[in-house]
Amino acid sequence: MQGEISNFKLYPSGHLYFTLKDDNATIRAIVFNFWDKFPESMIEDGTAVICKGRVDVYEKRGEYRLLIDAIEVQGLGLLQLKFQKLKEKLLKEGLFDAGRKKPLPLLPQVVGIVTSPAGAAIRDMLKVIYGKYENMSVLIYPAKVQGDDACYEIAEGIDYFSRTKEVDVIIIGRGGGSLEDLAPFNEEVVARAIYASEIPVVSAVGHEVDFTIADFAADVRAPTPTAAADIVVRNKAEFLDAILDKEKKLEKGIKNILEKSRFLLYQGSMELKERKRLFTDYRMYLDELLNNMMHGFSVYSRDKRVQLEALSQRISDLNPDNILRRGYSITIKKDTKEVIASAEQVVKGDELLVKLYKGETECTVTDKRL
Repeated sequence: MQGEISNFKLYPSGHLYFTLKDDNATIRAIVFNFWDKFPESMIEDGTAVICKGRVDVYEKRGEYRLLIDAIEVQGLGLLQLKFQKLKEKLLKEGLFDAGRKKPLPLLPQVVGIVTSPAGAAIRDMLKVIYGKYENMSVLIYPAKVQGDDACYEIAEGIDYFSRTKEVDVIIIGRGGGSLEDLAPFNEEVVARAIYASEIPVVSAVGHEVDFTIADFAADVRAPTPTAAADIVVRNKAEFLDAILDKEKKLEKGIKNILEKSRFLLYQGSMELKERKRLFTDYRMYLDELLNNMMHGFSVYSRDKRVQLEALSQRISDLNPDNILRRGYSITIKKDTKEVIASAEQVVKGDELLVKLYKGETECTVTDKRL
């Protein structure tokens, strides 16, 4: 049955009541547990829909009503509308930003896979991985990939590998199917688990033409599970080519360094020659300064020696002992030690001490005529 919605009313209980009408008739319609089945904002008053359900009689009012099991917006299914709305919401929150996507390891030691252990996808991935490296370690987190609870098991698998750090990269995926079959990978809980994972996540859901919310949230999107295994585990030949390429670059770099060092050495030798010549000039200049200094010091020393000898002679000439040697004496008062320079300094009775060159003698003044 198809028509246009009017009198749209969603009760706190989660049940939806509205009137479905077309150009010829109207009928009351009910969707029990609407919140659990459909996104609330997908339909509103004026929305053209196709409803599937059964006609029932509400005896209390004596009227027919339509108990709806499925609603589809004309021209676009509810699952597709739900996909578009969730995609827009997560895009605005930044869950799909390229700047936050983590790079894949060059060669993982352990690969973690979240998928159904009974599906064809896991067999295809293991075939590719072990075809490249027989000793590659693979951990499988078994999860349903279809059905109402599948999204929670997928999210739990991602969270487990992220917490335990047992793997270097995570692959989530399944084989192809209808939009309903791929629905678990279009759930918000899976997208947020991918975003929160500290381990890089590769999404490999369905066929190449299939896109899911998980594909947009993942660090890398692979078109198929087989392609995911091929992306995560690279061929040995690729590594050999990469090693050879690095070897060539390293060799070229070493040659450039040697050439540069050789040039710098040559340039340094030329500068050393210039510095050697400069050193010779400075050494000659130093010798000249040293000679001048020695000559100056010799002259200075000779002058000072002459001055010292002159002062020594003068001191010697003034030495009282030398004066006495020449036949002079010194007379002093014995008690006051006063030097007698004239007769007026002494009186009768003064005791005098006369110092001679080879001794001294004492006398007493008895007569000033002495």
